[in-house]
Amino acid sequence: MLTAAQVDAFHTRGYVVVREFLSALEIASYTEEAEVLVNHCYEQGDIVSKWGCVVEPFGCGYLDSIPPLARTTQTSYIATRAQITPAPALYTLSKYGMCARQLLESSVVLLNEQYVVKPPRSEAAFDWHQDVLYFKDEQREHRMVSVWTPLCDVREENGTVLVDPYPDPTMPGVYTREPEPVVVEMSAGCALFMDGRLRHCSGANTSNVFRTAYMPQFSSGQVSDDNGLTALAVPVNSF
Repeated sequence: MLTAAQVDAFHTRGYVVVREFLSALEIASYTEEAEVLVNHCYEQGDIVSKWGCVVEPFGCGYLDSIPPLARTTQTSYIATRAQITPAPALYTLSKYGMCARQLLESSVVLLNEQYVVKPPRSEAAFDWHQDVLYFKDEQREHRMVSVWTPLCDVREENGTVLVDPYPDPTMPGVYTREPEPVVVEMSAGCALFMDGRLRHCSGANTSNVFRTAYMPQFSSGQVSDDNGLTALAVPVNSF
């Protein structure tokens, strides 16, 4: 659970860093899953040019089929994700999900999850953006939080996240100035909780090793369009 000071920092700045969020066992579980999925993706094509450095457990084709209920119910989601590796789904819903409930001050659903993988000496980078803007205007009625979690130590040289704190906490996500970046250096297993309205970016990985992060996203309600759900809507219940 998050402290009152951490929750307050999140609402004031649009983000908060929680040190040592994951245990060594949890880091190892997510790392194992990332390696399984990334190796699968490399069999289909380059991780940068084909996959855009983003690997989704339900979106990369590793699983032959995904039951519709796996996108909307805890039981089916956990059972289906366990076909990849057994533990991460439980950590995602319980540990991450309960913190998301604190920050959004409401019930939440798991909206999306992905591994963000930058190969060694890669020029791949993500420009300044706000996650909420990936959704249509009518889909933004629900607040969201993204939790960027490095599975290795990160710094600017290997492509960590740069955040731009809210200029005015009373108008979250409203930017009328150029970015004022804060480099977020973290050790493996720390967690960067970001409001969907926070402006952020990340640079290239100039190191000699892969830089991998896990990022689940939660919403205060289902996000859908005329064709149905846009991603996931797995409820986070008490654990």
